[in-house]
Amino acid sequence: MTNKSYKSSGVDLSFSNNLTEKILSIVGDNNEFQDLGFFSSSLKIDNNITVSGSVDGVGTKSKIFKYFGNYSNLGHDIVNHCVNDILPSGAKPFMFLDYLAFSEIEEEKILDVVKGISKACESLNCILAGGETAQMPDIYKKGDLEVVGFILGVVDKEKIPRINDIKEGDIVVGIPSNGLHTNGYSLVREIFDFDKNHSEMNIIVPGTKISLGEMLTRPHKNYYHSLWGSLDKFKSIAHITGGGIGENVSRSIPDNVKIEIDSRSWEMPKLFNFIKDRGGIYLEEMFKVFNMGIGMVIIVDPRFQDIALSTDKDSKIIGKILNRSNNEEKVKIIGI
Repeated sequence: MTNKSYKSSGVDLSFSNNLTEKILSIVGDNNEFQDLGFFSSSLKIDNNITVSGSVDGVGTKSKIFKYFGNYSNLGHDIVNHCVNDILPSGAKPFMFLDYLAFSEIEEEKILDVVKGISKACESLNCILAGGETAQMPDIYKKGDLEVVGFILGVVDKEKIPRINDIKEGDIVVGIPSNGLHTNGYSLVREIFDFDKNHSEMNIIVPGTKISLGEMLTRPHKNYYHSLWGSLDKFKSIAHITGGGIGENVSRSIPDNVKIEIDSRSWEMPKLFNFIKDRGGIYLEEMFKVFNMGIGMVIIVDPRFQDIALSTDKDSKIIGKILNRSNNEEKVKIIGI
């Protein structure tokens, strides 16, 4: 069996990271506050108001919905992803805009996405200020749908992360995901080849009673409601998206410390084991591509670890903060 990887499916994370660095060198750094978190861009308007914004898309997850699931879930996906990205900066969602691009697709499916976006925004008391639709037959194939969202939040000064206060002895708490969220779908699609084998969607994931299609179309989990009330007790939080646990937590800590995470401290959801075994994917590659069952990571003083653990009934202590020398890697994942 040929071992699959994200790169073999057409997604080159190294290229993406290098491109990002080059883009930053061109546009410069307009972030007024550097310690608000590294999942969104923040700007101080005046002494009283700081805003945080983020833009993202659901990627190729939308292709899964050609064969399974309700398109309204994609609306929840994009809102929840964006909300989770501004949460680490201590921002409360204020305004959302969407961008939907396609070639030829049923009107009802587009309306379902918008309904999902509207409902997700309503649950957050976030204004759905507008959006854009673009029909581009030369860019997209029939049935393709690009779903992109932009969110703007207002930063609460009491909830700004204290990244520079992170020190040895702090606790790392993992909050569960509910599936792939919105990352890794290009690799999953290569493994199962849904375009040729629609019936693969109906396979029951081993060790569960749930179909593969149902698991893959679950909306990205929203962490705002469970974390917002306690955010002032946490030093930093990391939204686990593209690049996996290692890449995302590494940008949520200062350079003088490192994180040691024990992958055996939580049970990997059956879905990830199924993907790994079916695709013959190395475990190390899995951790670079997928969230592996952890959707958000909290770094907290041991005095407040019970508060962090209470944010979700299945939260676990998954690691610790240690001092770091110059040449050491910032994140070590034990057990892979």
